[in-house]
Amino acid sequence: MLDDKKSRTLIFQGKKEFGVKSKKFVGALTVEVLKNALREQNIPVSPRDVFIKGVSVEIDLLIPKRGSSPKYGLLYEPEDVLAALEVKELGSWGEQTLNQIRRNFELIHQIKSDIYCTYVTLTERKPFKWAITTENLGLPAYTLFWHKGDDIENGESSGDFGRLMSALRSVMSSKRVRGHETPHK
Repeated sequence: MLDDKKSRTLIFQGKKEFGVKSKKFVGALTVEVLKNALREQNIPVSPRDVFIKGVSVEIDLLIPKRGSSPKYGLLYEPEDVLAALEVKELGSWGEQTLNQIRRNFELIHQIKSDIYCTYVTLTERKPFKWAITTENLGLPAYTLFWHKGDDIENGESSGDFGRLMSALRSVMSSKRVRGHETPHK
């Protein structure tokens, strides 16, 4: 079963095997590894790089209602979406990253306010003024590892991997039971 440490190992192994520097490859790999970890936890997950009808931005991953089927393999109806995840490998690059993610989540909430929007990063430098947190984003944010300086492969686990899985299970349960508001809206 994939956990945070195994996921990190896979991502850094894939990064080395690719042979050249590529932010696009590493970003896609990070999303794929997280997607596989979610599936192992029996959490339904979309393909990567999908859309919600009426929202003009691409979304890394969605947690759709079980049985929902996206049009064209990538377009979800808002009522079929439980959660939207923005996924990064190396965290924030500054205030611009934070503001862009916040704007993207606002666009999603304009279409459907009870979609659980969350930010997930594999690793983030500690301390970093613009590290994305629940406090400065205003929505749930999960940092799986904190690293110091340039030592990104040996960061300390934050425990957020388990908290993320619990939060997503809670979102799925609350939607099934109540059919409306989710925690951490």
